[in-house]
Amino acid sequence: MRPRHIAGFGLLELMLAMGIGLIVIAGVLVIFLAQQQIYNSSSSQSLMQDADNAIAATIGPVARGVGFLGCGSITSQGAPYPLSSLPTPLTLNTTYAVQGYTGTLPTSIQDNAVNVSTASDWSPSLDSSITGDTAAGAEQGSDILVMIGAVPFSRPIGVENAITTSSATLTVNDSTQLTNINSGGPQVVAVSDCSKSAVLGVSSVSGTTVTLQNAPSIGFNPGAQLIPLQQTMFFVGKGSGGQSGLFEGVMTIPTGKTASSATWTVTEMVPGVLAMKVLYGIGGNEAATEYVDASEVSNLGDVTTIKLAFLVEGGTGSATPPSGSWSYKMFNSLYSLSVPSDTRMRHIYYMTVNTRNATL
Repeated sequence: MRPRHIAGFGLLELMLAMGIGLIVIAGVLVIFLAQQQIYNSSSSQSLMQDADNAIAATIGPVARGVGFLGCGSITSQGAPYPLSSLPTPLTLNTTYAVQGYTGTLPTSIQDNAVNVSTASDWSPSLDSSITGDTAAGAEQGSDILVMIGAVPFSRPIGVENAITTSSATLTVNDSTQLTNINSGGPQVVAVSDCSKSAVLGVSSVSGTTVTLQNAPSIGFNPGAQLIPLQQTMFFVGKGSGGQSGLFEGVMTIPTGKTASSATWTVTEMVPGVLAMKVLYGIGGNEAATEYVDASEVSNLGDVTTIKLAFLVEGGTGSATPPSGSWSYKMFNSLYSLSVPSDTRMRHIYYMTVNTRNATL
């Protein structure tokens, strides 16, 4: 019998099929990687936009209350506030609505770098309330902005009785904003009658009766306004998720303590913020004529506008790393930042705040 031929692929056909298959797989892989890059870039752009919005939502309400003391402003204070002795010059200091510290830029900004607490790394040197609290340590190069004014979203409260230099009690028409007195510690408030203002410490609230820590050193007629105050600082520090972040510190008085024990309560607000730089607008009453860093402001009472710049970053794999390092300019060449080569997309987010107290 004649043998039957066995059907199948020859070696040449098999190699050709494998070659075509590899070409198809390579094409699919290229498309997949391209789509993945597009997705990572799009996702990071959205993430950075969310961070921009979060920065504005975090700083904006605080800034709108800068220097605002109800009917008056910090510039209309008539007497020093009679709180007990304070631990540092910065603590609950209403001498100026805005105070700032310019960080010395390192050669290269490192993501999630270890917080530093060397006062001389900033100009002027950091207040000891910041360096003395390890939780409030900022990363090297981050500017630190401190503001004091009305508590965000608070509103003036009417005072129904006359305030005298011999009495330490007030009657208000609404005490709901004073029910949470810094978790049990005294709350700092301002009283104003549109011609003068004073900062006082509230030790307790019962119904509409407000008891002060001390009798004020100046008096007010009935109809004055009272508003709760808050001292807040912002800086960039080491985050909890492997990225640097924007932190908020609120000066609080511990339960059962006095203002002499006040300290910063620090919270990470916006992750993915690698650097923050601040310029202060100084000049006439109507508009700033120049913008300088904190070390160049001779009188903080002259600050009318604050400009802030933030270096915001997206997720890993969202950008192709350059051959060298990433370079960014925040405001101008004096604030040029270098970031080690990596795969994170970044951009600069700017915001401007008007600090003209009573007009906010």
